[in-house]
Amino acid sequence: MEKKRELKKEIGLFTLLSIGVGGIIGSGIFILPASMAAIAGPGLILAIIISGIITTFLALSYAELGAAFPITGGPFSLPRLAMGDLGGFVMGWGYFLYLFVGTAAIIDIFVVYLGFYVPGLSVGSTLTPLGIVVALVAVWLFTLINVFGVKWGGLYSVITTICKLIPLLLFFIMGMVVLDGKNFTPFIPLGFTGVTLASTLFFWSYTGFEAIVVPTEEIKNPAKTVPLAMILTMLIVSVTYLFIAVAFLGMIDWNGLHLKVNDWSGIGQIGSPLAEIAKSSGMLKMGWLAIVITIGAVIATGGSGGTWILIQGRMPFAMAQEGLFWSKMNQINKHGVPTFSLIFTSILTSIIIILIPHFVSVSLIASITAIVPYSAAVLSVPILRKTRKNTHRPFKIPGHKLFTALAFIFSTWLIYWASWPWTFVGAILMLIGFPLFLLIRTKGIEWGRNIWIWVYLIGVVIVSAIGDANFVVDNFTGFTPLGYLKMPYDIIVLGIFALIIYFWVCRSQTKEEYIE
Repeated sequence: MEKKRELKKEIGLFTLLSIGVGGIIGSGIFILPASMAAIAGPGLILAIIISGIITTFLALSYAELGAAFPITGGPFSLPRLAMGDLGGFVMGWGYFLYLFVGTAAIIDIFVVYLGFYVPGLSVGSTLTPLGIVVALVAVWLFTLINVFGVKWGGLYSVITTICKLIPLLLFFIMGMVVLDGKNFTPFIPLGFTGVTLASTLFFWSYTGFEAIVVPTEEIKNPAKTVPLAMILTMLIVSVTYLFIAVAFLGMIDWNGLHLKVNDWSGIGQIGSPLAEIAKSSGMLKMGWLAIVITIGAVIATGGSGGTWILIQGRMPFAMAQEGLFWSKMNQINKHGVPTFSLIFTSILTSIIIILIPHFVSVSLIASITAIVPYSAAVLSVPILRKTRKNTHRPFKIPGHKLFTALAFIFSTWLIYWASWPWTFVGAILMLIGFPLFLLIRTKGIEWGRNIWIWVYLIGVVIVSAIGDANFVVDNFTGFTPLGYLKMPYDIIVLGIFALIIYFWVCRSQTKEEYIE
């Protein structure tokens, strides 16, 4: 086996900021403002702030873990270090779900913005049968390119990043020019429930922050650079999102959109929101800006789609290398590409596109399956503080027990806010990881060490089923939440439940036999 070369520490703060900001700001901002406005009105601004604060708590947990344990695999390897092979596999499975479901969401947006020029591809953010066909063609075109080893290199990344940031900057500037303050009142027309649901929906746009801790071994002075880059990244991203949200709201011309004033549900039906808002805004009728926004969105989502297809194929490959996935996924072709893994994940993405062609639903599933591994990373901080107490930690979260307990409560709320039936769907998808693990290993599974995952997910689903009846999105089950726990009692109950799980996991995972 070829020896692993020692990596050079060449990544400074600016480069790491580019990785963080570029990895987070992507497709979501081009489509989500309309979906969020439909359920929160101008309160989408508050939703972005809430989502940003919660994400920062999760991100700083990754900052400590990444600095202390510079190992590959991130959301799979770090929980595995804290909770064993089964726990690591289930969380890796959840992150894998996030990747291929998230790829479907990106392809959805790609097709929705293509619909700005080719009518009939979508209705709002839901793909039509023709749109689904176009999406599938895009998936397999990107897959074919990646099978033959074509690399989406640095130059292409720079071009696609510029093509998405310049339109956003122009959108903000022009939004300030035509801003209508009346669009911001009433600020929360649909209640706080809409704000919380919008927070979970927008969490999709914050995912990707874990990319900052991936190249830890190559970072100059990681003790200072990693946490500083994480904090600055979250600050820059949050401010950017807030600027776009303010411009979006201020630019709305109800007459130009043929909508009644404050018809926020009508805003949610707009397929390519930034472009449509710009096109119909005020006396300027900025068709040129709509064209720029659309081109930027198509290039950005097209570039992201191809990149995500390549990345998602790496997760089964990485797990197979550790003996925790089917061995066939470990094979690579002559171009150095894990072909079986790549094709397997593209098939899964295609299934998601066919079965769930609605962007909002897909993004909520992706958010849930990302939040659970993120929550496991939060739990890994106090666990590894005890089980790996002698490990040097260049960066330590101050008051880590209180900090991680709050982070775990926040992430639990996000799962609940994703709403019925997607809390149920997300839990089922996560729990499928257990029988999948049995296909790989039947001995030394450590069921007791990981039973908390079942209790946690089922508990959140139960609260979702008996909770506030307003937390429902695209209910295909025929069952409506019973409404026994209305706001804020549902949040209080979930907070207490999350604390019980937190202390249980920290105690059960730090037994004497797990300490090194």
